[in-house]
Amino acid sequence: MVRAFAFLIMPSEHIAYSLLEFPHYLFYSLVVLLMIFLGEETLLIIGAFSRLGYFDFWAVALAALIGTFIGDFFWFKVGAKYGERFIVKYGHWFLITPRRFEVLEKKVKRGGGLFIFFSKFIYNLNHISLVAAGAVKFNFKKFIRIQIFVSIVWVLFFISLGYFFAHNLAGIKHNVKLFAVLMSVIFVVFILADELLGRILARKVTSGNGNGDGEEDHS
Repeated sequence: MVRAFAFLIMPSEHIAYSLLEFPHYLFYSLVVLLMIFLGEETLLIIGAFSRLGYFDFWAVALAALIGTFIGDFFWFKVGAKYGERFIVKYGHWFLITPRRFEVLEKKVKRGGGLFIFFSKFIYNLNHISLVAAGAVKFNFKKFIRIQIFVSIVWVLFFISLGYFFAHNLAGIKHNVKLFAVLMSVIFVVFILADELLGRILARKVTSGNGNGDGEEDHS
């Protein structure tokens, strides 16, 4: 996650020129693609650059939202089609074992839409919870209703956070080196804190005893 911010330590002039020369429709398409596989780090970055005037806030937010919707549908269908087989093969990329995935499935069954909503904001559970929802055959129409709402909240929150960070540093924008360093420090510290907290919460969520008694049918 932190590696996504490596480019922020580049000279700000180079970033600015690259963004200005890059066709905006291609940039928005790239945002859509990135949001299928990435998360908060992308939203923070595009929020910051929208505050600096490189992109329109609402246009880039819409692109991010479209990518998020596509990603949510994609990960749900991955779970519905492959289930635990996907975790056995690719679970190490999500830092989750088949055993923890089984516990996560039970959490989705018991917690239903509320669990899916809050897992959107937990690093390391965002996408994998959608896979679990698909694997347990969570009601698709209900899933879509939940994801439309939570995705709007999630996208606007993190883009606005990036916008806020950049806004508070706008006064020193003329000092490009200092501005770039401070932006990098703020983003990296935030992402590290978010990642650490998310991993702790994800570990707690997926470390239950797996007892499925009293589960409700959400299909």
